This record gives sequence, structure tokens and C-alpha cells, in this order.
Amino acid sequence: MRRILVSGALCALAVCWLPAEDVGTIPDANPPLYALTGATVVVGNGEVISNATVVVRDGLIESVGPAVAVPDHAWKIDAQGLFVYPGLIDALTSDGLKRQAGGGDAGQRGQRGRGGDSPQGEESEEGPGMNAHHSAADMVHASDKKLESWRQAGITTLHVTPDDGIFQGTTAVINLNGREADQMIVQPGTAMSMAFESQGFRTYPGSLMGVIAHVRQTLHDARHYQQAWAEYDRDKRGMKRPETDRTLAALAPVVEGSMPMIFPAKRAREIRRSLALCAEVQARCIVAGGYEADEVAGELGEAAVLLSLDYPKKPRDPHPEEQESVSELRYRVMAPAAAGRLAEAGVRFAFYSDGASAKDFLGNIRKAVERGLPKDAAIRAATLGAAEILGVEQQLGSVEAGKIANLVVADADLFDEGAQIQKVFVDGVLFDVPTKPKKEAGDDEAPVTVAGTWEVEVQAPGQTHEMVLDLTQDGQTLTGTVSSDMGSLEFYDGSVNGNAFTLKFETDPGHGVMTEITLSATVEGDSMTGTATVAGMGSAPMEGRRVPR
Repeated sequence: MRRILVSGALCALAVCWLPAEDVGTIPDANPPLYALTGATVVVGNGEVISNATVVVRDGLIESVGPAVAVPDHAWKIDAQGLFVYPGLIDALTSDGLKRQAGGGDAGQRGQRGRGGDSPQGEESEEGPGMNAHHSAADMVHASDKKLESWRQAGITTLHVTPDDGIFQGTTAVINLNGREADQMIVQPGTAMSMAFESQGFRTYPGSLMGVIAHVRQTLHDARHYQQAWAEYDRDKRGMKRPETDRTLAALAPVVEGSMPMIFPAKRAREIRRSLALCAEVQARCIVAGGYEADEVAGELGEAAVLLSLDYPKKPRDPHPEEQESVSELRYRVMAPAAAGRLAEAGVRFAFYSDGASAKDFLGNIRKAVERGLPKDAAIRAATLGAAEILGVEQQLGSVEAGKIANLVVADADLFDEGAQIQKVFVDGVLFDVPTKPKKEAGDDEAPVTVAGTWEVEVQAPGQTHEMVLDLTQDGQTLTGTVSSDMGSLEFYDGSVNGNAFTLKFETDPGHGVMTEITLSATVEGDSMTGTATVAGMGSAPMEGRRVPR
């Protein structure tokens, strides 16, 4: 059972987190004060600071440097031997968005009509593919279970986009801080997402040429619409009010030049097509895909490239008599080298998942490094470079004082094979990441048994909380209860990985809002060490010992 209202007088852990005088009140949403000491800080702008301290207060980076003093009452984290990076940014994705009207989750394009809210193959009231008025900021799905996997991969920020129609809607930048949707939004209305989709329409625009003509005409109409309303607003008396069109109104920032358009374009011919259209309507352009952007580097001008990390793959079941052309083979083989070529050409670029998994996001950037992309350029593209393209560089993208505390703490250089992310901060909230024990030569591969009864202490700020865990293990699945001297409750999503385990439970601390608590620990013999994390509040150290049978 996922949600359990604890009967009796059990003091829910989410309330026990607070000082005694605050029991029964709604927890303070402000994150606590942290100090990471002795770290190697990779700033994100090419600078690396050795033996540095990073102070995080109220969700922001307060100070960073080798001579920074640790403030009183700070939660001190010994980061000696660890690397601190800016949180990684997925520069374009549909993950983390709610179901749109008409069915289907964002990101599952094939399950919805190409005209947005309409059934497959039919047009919306605004016209075919006219979803410019859609806003990703209104679709954020805070409880999407996928988001945890992104955060554990070091990705703290997503640039999310609707994905229906030709004019798909405005994108938004969100932080994966584990809070409510409105608290995740860093910047709404970042860009206008576009697609040259010609399928699904029974009539015009039923071809690529028709779609391009449709886009061109719509953008010219948006400029005339803007001019008509500007003239009307200057002197309303004696003038007929222009008709209201929410699609053309949504495109006003595009034709004004304050909002860029994002076009999917991986091939050189597709990139040229997008650049020509943007130049004609005097709009800013971002290219998404970009595998052949280096071939047109001299034509890009101020345009930026979002480089896909979903590298083209060899067909799984090719026809036995069908041979891959030399151009297709080259396209597939050279895709991981695109980032290095863009960096060498001086093109502004960032990375986006494009359907690749959270695990593959960093792994495919590593492939780009192996194919010639310098490490400092790779980090910049995944952090500060992405923030600059999205217009949030004053808030995100580097480990600098005054910026949002989005941090990734790893046990080695992120591009080293076997490097593991240990902690992630998002908006100053600490999330511990389960790690696999590093195996030494001759290590026994047999799984560790974590089953049994454990006495556990959680060192919350200023106080110690005691619990008992009764764990039952079936392979990698963990079930059981979490108890205090005042009651017990069941946990869910319990799992074992090597000698590490995680489990989760939800409880109502007394204000009518269910709060999720995650326990993560590593077992060595009859001892465990780990953390207890209260969603939206942060983590605290946890230690335990197995009770002899």
C-alpha cells in the first residue's frame, strides 16, 4: 500500500525532522545550509578550483573557493577527493510533461493527432498543427517517476517542450527539485518549438512543401497581427478592434525577435532550410539535431545548435540483400564526432537527450569526448553553454556565487570510466544517489543479504531519531516495515543492488499532504551507513546495526 495514514500516536518521520517545538506545523520549504569542503570544483566555464569549499544557503550558492570559511550551523559534507560540477542540463525533452488534451503523454507523439488536440488527421480550430498557444509550463508533471532517473544521472535541469503539431508551443526550463510543478519552473516561455510535420493531415498542408509554406505564411500573418494590434492600441477611438487569434498572439515574441524558434534539423539541407526560413521572417533560430551543422558552420551566424545524443544506429533487422549506403554509414559513424567538429568551428551548442535514456545522456557525451571533443568543452556544452542558449545563464550552468545551487558531486572525473555520482543538489535540496560498490580483483560476486532486523539512527539537524527496519529479501526485492516506539508502517519500492539498498514510504505528518521518505544505505557485514531523504527537504546521515537473531 503506497499511502498509509499512520494510526495511533506514531510521530511521522517528516514531522520528526523538525525541532520539537515545530511538531505539527507544515515543514519550512527553505532548504538548509550546507558546506562542501575539500572538493575539486569544475566551475563550468573552463575554470577548475582545487581544495575548494562550496557554501549553499537558501537554495543558492553563497560562496565558492579555497579560502571560504564554513559558516556556523552548516551541514558540513567532507568532499575531499570528490568532484563538484554544475548540474547537467538536458537542452530539449518532452519528459516531465503531463498528458495533453486529446490523449497521450508528451513525448509519445504517435499516440496523438498531428493537429494537437484534435483526433488523428483532423485540424484544430486554429488550423492544422496550430498549437503555438500551448505552454510547457502548464504541463509540468511533478510526480513523473522518470524524473528521478534523470536526477540520479546528474541532470538537474530540463528544457521541456510540447511535441504536437507544427507550431508545438512554448518551452520551459524546469529544475528537478522534487517539489510541486510551479516550484520547478525556472523560466517559462523560453522558445517556440517547431516541427516540419507533413503526416496526418488529409488536406493542406499534406506535404513538406505545404508545411513550409504554411509556417512561412503563419509567421507573416503573426507580424501583421502584431502590427494591427499595435496600431489599434495607439488610438482605439474610431478603429475597429482586430480579431483575436491566440496562435498568432503566441507568436508575437517570435516575430519581435525576443523568442527563438527551435527546428528539428540533423542534415545539412534541413539546417539550411530552417536558417532560410528564420532569415525570411527575421526570427532567431535554434537547430535541434545538428549532426551535420559543421558543414554549414559559416552559415549559422547567431544560430545555436542543440546536439542530439540519440546517435543514429544500424537497423536491427535489415533486409539481407539491402546494403547500407556509404553516405548513411558515414552519417552513423560520424555522429558522435559532431560535437568535436562544432567546438572546433566555434559554433554555440548544447546537448539534448532526443529519446536517449538518462543513463545514456552522460555516456553518449563520453563517446563525443572519445571522438575528439575536449573535456572542458563537453562540460560547458552540458552546463553553462546550454544555459546561455536558453537564456538562463544568470541562474544556472556554473558553480558561482549567486547562482541556483544545482550541483553534482562525483567520486571521479565525470568522463572517467566507472565514475559514480554520489550526491545531487537541486535548488539547494540534497538528494543522495545510490551507488554500486566498486569491485576489486577477486571480489566475491555473491549478493549481500540485507534481510533481518536493523536498529537505525538518523542524524537530523540538532537531533537523533531512532527507527527499526524489518527487512525481508527475495532476490533484489525488499519488503517489510519501518517502526518507531510509537507505531509502524509498510514501505514500498524496496530494492537491493549488490550490498546497497533503497526503500520508500509515504506518510501524512499532520497537515494533509503525503510526504515521501527514501532510505538508502550500503551494508557491510552487520553495519549499514547511508542517508534518509525527505522529499523537498533534503537528506541526513543514517547509521544502523543488525540485531542478532
